[in-house]
Amino acid sequence: MIDRALAAVTDVLATTPHVMFCIKALDGTYVAANQAFADRAGVAAPGDVVGRTAAELFPAELVELYAAQDDEVMRTGHMLSNELEAITRPDGSLGWFLTSKSRWLDDEGQPAGLVIVSVDQRTAVDGTAPHRRLAAAIDVARTRFATQLTVGELAEAAEMTVTQLERMSRRVLGLSPKQLILRFRLEEALRLLDTTADPIADIAHRCGYYDQSAFGRHFKRAIGVSPAAYRSETVTR
Repeated sequence: MIDRALAAVTDVLATTPHVMFCIKALDGTYVAANQAFADRAGVAAPGDVVGRTAAELFPAELVELYAAQDDEVMRTGHMLSNELEAITRPDGSLGWFLTSKSRWLDDEGQPAGLVIVSVDQRTAVDGTAPHRRLAAAIDVARTRFATQLTVGELAEAAEMTVTQLERMSRRVLGLSPKQLILRFRLEEALRLLDTTADPIADIAHRCGYYDQSAFGRHFKRAIGVSPAAYRSETVTR
C-alpha cells in the first residue's frame, strides 16, 4: 500500500514546475526523483539519479549538510519543515528554496527512508504592489534587517496582527516573516562576500548577526558552505 502511494506521489510530482522531489532509501541511495531534481543534480533524467547517492551528485560541502539533516530526521522522526536554503538553479542563478524532509515507513511501520521536497521560491519580494500592507512590512524588513527586528514590528508597519501578517506572507511570498528577514540578511552577506574583502566578522555584524559563529551557522545551513569557503569559491570562479 505504501509503495503504491509513493508511486502515485512520484507520478504527480514528475513534472510539477519549480518543485524538486526525491525519495532516499536507508542506505542513502535515491529510489525516485522527478525531472526538476535531476536538473538540480546535473543529470539528464530521473533514471540517472536512481541508485546513486548524494556524494555522487553534489559537492562535498552540500553532502555534509544534507547528511546532517537526514540523520536528524531519521533519528528523531521529526519532520524538517520549510527550511530556507539557497540552491543554484540549472541556469547557474542563485535561487531560494524551502526544503522539507520526512521519514517514510514501510508496511510494518518501520523507517524505510526519506521523502524530500524543495520548492523554488520564485515569487519576487518586489512584486507585492497590489498588497500594500504586506509591501510596507517588506520595506521595513529590507531596510532594517541588520537590526534586532521583530515580527511584531513588521506587523505594526503592515497595520496587521502578527497572525494576519504570517498568513499573508506565507500565501503571497511562500515565506514566513522571520524567513523574509533571514533572506535579506543572507542576500546582503552574499553581496558583501562577493564584492568586498571586509573581514567576515564585520560582515556578520553589518548583516544583523550578534556574533560571527551565529552568522557562520546560519550561513552554512542556508548556503551549504561556510562564509570563508563561499568567498574562496568566489575568488576561484
